[in-house]
Amino acid sequence: MTRYLVLDGYNLIGALKRYSPRSTGGLDQSRELIVNDALKAAGWTGREIIVVFDASQSPEPGRTEPRAGGAVRVVYSAPGESADDVIERLVRSDGGSYTVCTADFALQRAALASGAARSAPREFEELLNELPALTRTPDVPFRARVSDRLSPEVLRSLEKLRREAEGQ
Repeated sequence: MTRYLVLDGYNLIGALKRYSPRSTGGLDQSRELIVNDALKAAGWTGREIIVVFDASQSPEPGRTEPRAGGAVRVVYSAPGESADDVIERLVRSDGGSYTVCTADFALQRAALASGAARSAPREFEELLNELPALTRTPDVPFRARVSDRLSPEVLRSLEKLRREAEGQ
């Protein structure tokens, strides 16, 4: 089953300082930063990410733009509908497991009622902060190594044990 993370684009811009138009230089730059972060997160987590923006402030309403071979989809709601409408329709569709990332309480409740999970913008920011400096591309699956999660002291102890075992 495909696992999707749905980002409420303009809600993230309003909720997180990293996307504030004052910080990025404008709304276009904020949108592009969210999409770039979504690409990094998709490559790291292996989830497909859908970023939804309202039509009222989007450059191209009613359009869906796949990025990185479909690992990330950018959706601009059609005129007369909101990003919330698009997100609710997505999570009600058959197939896949959805997590909706928004600070909008009403949208969180609607997502939960449709069987989706919800997360706060802060959780997406925490995920981004955990990414390595060189993020893998979305089309190259991430393979975690146990050694990546161990402290230097534990690694030294394990290496010492390995060397002792080789000496026997």
